[in-house]
Amino acid sequence: MSLNQDALQDSQIDDAYVVVGSPSSEKSDLGDFEQVDPSDDDDELESLGDEPYYEMAVREIARGDSYQCMICTVEMDYTCHMYNCPKCYRVFDYECIREWALKSSKKSASNTWKCPNCYFEKREIPLNNRHSCWCGKSVNPEPNPLNPNSCGQTCDAPVCVHGCAKTCHLGPHPTCMRTVKIKCLCGKQSKDVFCSEAPKNQESFRCKKRCGLLLPCGLHTCQRECHSGLCGDCPETINCEVKCYCGLESKASVACKDVMIQAKSHDHSGKEWIGVFPCKKVRTVEYACGAHSFTEPCQSPPSLGSRIPCPFSPTSLKTCPCGRNPLKDLNSKRTSCTDPIPTCESICGKLLKCGKHRCPFQCHTGECMQDCTCVDKIPCSCNAKTFLVPCKFENKPQCNTKCESLMSCRRHRCMERCCEGRELARKREKSTFLTRDKLDESRVEAQHICLKQCNLKLACGRHYCQRKCHPGSCPPCLESDSNDLLCPCGKTVVPAPVRCGTTLPRCFHPCIKTLQGPLECGHPPMPHYCHPLNEPCPSCTAPVFKRCKCGKNEKVRTLCFQDDVSCGQICGQKLPNCHHICQKTCHEEGQHQTECKQVCGAPKGFCEHSCRYRCHPGRSCPDKPCTENVKVKCICGHRTANRVCGAHSEQASASEHVLDCNEECEIAQRRMDLMEAFGIQEKGVEASERLESLRHLAETVLTFQELHLPFTEASLSIFARQSNWCSQIETTLIKLMQDKQRPSLHFKPMKPAQRHFIHELAQAFNLYCESQDQEPKRSCFVKKTATSAGPTLSLAEALPLYQSFRAAQKNRKLKEIERSITTKIINFTAGQEENPAPLAKLNGLLVRGVFSGVDEGTIATRMHQFLKHTLLKDSRYTKLESGDILICAENYAKASPNVEFDIQRVIGHLNVFVQEEVLAENVVSCEVSQVLEFQRVSSGPSEKK
Repeated sequence: MSLNQDALQDSQIDDAYVVVGSPSSEKSDLGDFEQVDPSDDDDELESLGDEPYYEMAVREIARGDSYQCMICTVEMDYTCHMYNCPKCYRVFDYECIREWALKSSKKSASNTWKCPNCYFEKREIPLNNRHSCWCGKSVNPEPNPLNPNSCGQTCDAPVCVHGCAKTCHLGPHPTCMRTVKIKCLCGKQSKDVFCSEAPKNQESFRCKKRCGLLLPCGLHTCQRECHSGLCGDCPETINCEVKCYCGLESKASVACKDVMIQAKSHDHSGKEWIGVFPCKKVRTVEYACGAHSFTEPCQSPPSLGSRIPCPFSPTSLKTCPCGRNPLKDLNSKRTSCTDPIPTCESICGKLLKCGKHRCPFQCHTGECMQDCTCVDKIPCSCNAKTFLVPCKFENKPQCNTKCESLMSCRRHRCMERCCEGRELARKREKSTFLTRDKLDESRVEAQHICLKQCNLKLACGRHYCQRKCHPGSCPPCLESDSNDLLCPCGKTVVPAPVRCGTTLPRCFHPCIKTLQGPLECGHPPMPHYCHPLNEPCPSCTAPVFKRCKCGKNEKVRTLCFQDDVSCGQICGQKLPNCHHICQKTCHEEGQHQTECKQVCGAPKGFCEHSCRYRCHPGRSCPDKPCTENVKVKCICGHRTANRVCGAHSEQASASEHVLDCNEECEIAQRRMDLMEAFGIQEKGVEASERLESLRHLAETVLTFQELHLPFTEASLSIFARQSNWCSQIETTLIKLMQDKQRPSLHFKPMKPAQRHFIHELAQAFNLYCESQDQEPKRSCFVKKTATSAGPTLSLAEALPLYQSFRAAQKNRKLKEIERSITTKIINFTAGQEENPAPLAKLNGLLVRGVFSGVDEGTIATRMHQFLKHTLLKDSRYTKLESGDILICAENYAKASPNVEFDIQRVIGHLNVFVQEEVLAENVVSCEVSQVLEFQRVSSGPSEKK
């Protein structure tokens, strides 16, 4: 079936209603149409009669004479391919609704289409030749005259756990009346209900029985009625006297959920109790010495006084308060805990309560300072500046620097001061992203996500963008009009719905005004295309003859609508105030030039030039220096120059002056003398003989300037590599010099290297040369000057001379290098004795004052972490008779100075390590041979080896 546009327009329905029933104008058995609010979400739509409208539609399709497709308006029967809307159950011809969906989805920005009857929006487009029955089980079903488009099988739609039990049907599914069993919230009881009334979670009623589950306390059971989820904390209260952990407080009752048992508590007398809560009191507990004490909060079990050893007793306290030096090294003997504790001169260095700084005072007794007074150097939030901030200051300092970073929309800038995302924004702006990555807000810092409203005009020019401020272009306007868009002649139509901003395409049919007879001028209207009514028709373009404005020509061919007719001739009448004529083209009478703007042109009396000033009627030419250029030569005629004439009543022309000869004249004269000495004549010799003579000259000169070639070295070097292209440029310049009518030449755009050659070659022709325009359209412009002339040699003739000069220059350099090279042989006798390698003075470590229970194996194991990266990593550990331990290498007698350097580097760490770990008193560096000799002497003669 084909789409009928007229019927399609008639089928448009107001958005506020959904037309239910047959779309035909006949009432037949359906009665009047029913208007249903589309916001009504009921599954079943009722009709005016007892029979539902969707069952009536099936009966009409079976009869085949009254049910029409809403799109093509053709009556449907049981042999048609059918499609029903899942919302309003309106039946359409399958091919019609498929074509409707394809066209509608292409015009929609979201690629969706709407039902013609209820405007239900869908995205899925019906597949080609895949129409199915009402339930969708059978594809391309056989025609069913009794129940059209029904496959005869059970629908079995998943509306519930049982499925729809009705035969394949059109319209909503019936309510399931089968019974199901549901459980109460606690799961102890169950009952039967209808499937349609059963909740989805299968738990909807309470059985009103006690829960009875054991609570988290482990003593009581839940007394709540049937409920879901966990039972929660125990609500019971223990009504008996209970004590705290330390036993100082007691309560008559306590909530069961607040009971926290940790361990049994006891006092000095051995009485035990179980504490169930902590009190807020703080106890003072004395040490065993009876002179010192400490405070303790309520804890389980509580500490017992007079049983804890005093930490200040001489047996417990071995070091100074900072812990760096043993007390015996401080020459102080303590006999009791009340004796003063000696301090060292080191910095305390204990970690303060802030957790960041250490105590800066000298080793002291007692606690370190309660409140940290240190100052940190902290950067501000944007890392632009740093501030000195007290330790207690929790927040970051703020500076006054504005962020000014681009927001995610790439239109606004961040105006926050000391913005946290400023540093990340600087890195982001320096990074290179693809265009699609710049539109990705996930790459932008959270502080720089723009939250403003876009509010820019859309492409339609009427509405504004409602999106959040965004980069790139705004989306197309989604507003639409329900009226068709027509041209004035009515032959070009944009069917509704018409999106906002849609312009009517150009109509190629004739304008309707061309059929309304001749125009006011009497000519028939010119044929033209249809156009909007607010645009006037084109003016009459019929060819006519009219008189020009100046009256010199009576018949000037022009168009009908043209009133300003000109013959194009210059007026030519003499101006009343000067000797010039009117330069205006054809004009009305009396509209001559009011002010002459031409050049005077009268001859001057002081030189041969004419006046170049603006016309000055009634006055003599101004007595000012002449600005024309004249050519001035020297006495020998070699030098020529351009000078400003400068002639006036008190000064003669510069053409009467003579230039002074300079070095160029002397060089030219010397060249002439040299050519004369070699027998070279300027004129009257053959070109081949002249070039051969110049080649001999090129082999004798020392510098390029002495060749007096018209070209530069750069131009000759480029010509040697690109001879064909360079010859074309040279030919072009020669033609320019030969053309007397052409003053300048503009080359096409070239690369920089090519423009450089043109600049170099223009010097040989004495041409003015400059580069114009910007890259990549940059080109060269050359212009003739008063001294422009072609060179005496061509590039092809000058290149062999230049190559001969370069070859001769290279040969001279090679000869100079050969003369400068000398060979000298020097006999050297090595010394008979070599200097011996230096040895280390300190080649071992001595661990002195080793504490009892510490042997050489313990020292080796504990010190391996310090010595494994030094030259003493494979050392041997020897315990001496004195109790000290000697650490040295096997070949200590040949130890290098590097061993001594490693010893000096780690000895400080080893000394502090053995004292902190209580292994020995200290570690010193030593010479192993002296230590062993002292050990041998002190052990007596009987132990000598």
